[in-house]
Amino acid sequence: MVIRHEDLVGSFEQQKALVSQFNLMDDTFFSVVMEHNDAAEYLLTHLLGKSVRIIENKTQYSIRNIENHSIVLDALIEDEEHNIYDVEVQIGDKKNHERRIRYYRTAIDWSYLEKGKDYSDLPELYMIFISDFDPFQMSKVHYEIAQYIEGTDRKYDSGVHIHYFNTAVADGTFLSDLLRYLKSSDPENNSFGALSKQVNYHKIQGGVGNMCKAVEEYAKEYAKEREEKGRIEKSVEVVKNMLKDGFSIDKALKYADIDRSTYDKYAGQVQ
Repeated sequence: MVIRHEDLVGSFEQQKALVSQFNLMDDTFFSVVMEHNDAAEYLLTHLLGKSVRIIENKTQYSIRNIENHSIVLDALIEDEEHNIYDVEVQIGDKKNHERRIRYYRTAIDWSYLEKGKDYSDLPELYMIFISDFDPFQMSKVHYEIAQYIEGTDRKYDSGVHIHYFNTAVADGTFLSDLLRYLKSSDPENNSFGALSKQVNYHKIQGGVGNMCKAVEEYAKEYAKEREEKGRIEKSVEVVKNMLKDGFSIDKALKYADIDRSTYDKYAGQVQ
């Protein structure tokens, strides 16, 4: 969706028209709604079939400096039993979602295990991936990933619980209806408790301005990232041209003001 500045700063009715186009599968709208503990508790409780009471809730939460590859989590939640929930929404069938979850899991563990702590201090971690496609093409609304010792029915328990949900499969269950609601996010549909209440608030009532502000901040951050990427790509191009002219890699990197690891990361993307 293309966001225009005039839409963000226009009249309330213009803003409301803009916000009406969003749904809970858009990570920006999802994060704004999930900031409200009642909505997040409702969603987690009904996805996992267990009561969840939140004590800490972070949306669009950035974990930086892990292998020089930062990540931004849609929602990172801690409940009163100190279990951790990472909830991600995904539109479009991007490849390697299993590897993405693996990396996110590593980043979260790294951020929670303070120096000097024992591995037993790692919390139970629920990785929840909600997509608008059926990730395993088995016509199931919910896939729970479990590991077992080969040749036995003994479960391998690392404290990590991985759940895939999707909006693509309709099987007539309440869970399926809830997931499909994430995609429609109809503000007139009051079937889903606190979740419906917050969708209605942010689409029709006083939360419209908050949503527009969140979108504007997202647009600014996206523009900033694009600008930085453009600068890096220009530096990489300079290094490549200097290498062709016979300069050493060290001299080229110094001239272009770029470090070796960043150059290696982007070199294959710049022709």
